[in-house]
Amino acid sequence: MSHEKKLLIDATEKLSYIEGLKIFGTSDNKSGVISFALDCAHPHDVATILDQSNIAVRAGHHCAMPLMNYLKVPALTRVSFGVYNDLEDITKLTDGVCRVRKIFL
Repeated sequence: MSHEKKLLIDATEKLSYIEGLKIFGTSDNKSGVISFALDCAHPHDVATILDQSNIAVRAGHHCAMPLMNYLKVPALTRVSFGVYNDLEDITKLTDGVCRVRKIFL
C-alpha cells in the first residue's frame, strides 16, 4: 500500500468521527484527496482558521460548480496528501477541524 493511500485511509477514518462533518467521494479507488463540509461553517472559514495553524487546505468550488450544484453545497474544503505528509499532519488536521467546530458552535 502506498504512503499516500495509508494517509488517505487514516485521515478518512479520523475525519469520519467528527460530528457534523461529511466527506464527499468515498470510493476505495481514489487519489489522496478528501473533500468535506462542516455543517457549522463555510469552507472558506474552515480554510482560514486552519491556515492560522499552518494547515494548508483549499476551499471553494474547485472548478466544479456544476458538481457543487448537484451536491447542493456552496463549496467544499479539500485536503490532499503527498510524500512529505505524515500521520502527525493528519492529527493536526483533525485537531484543527475540531477547533473550527468549537469556534462556530
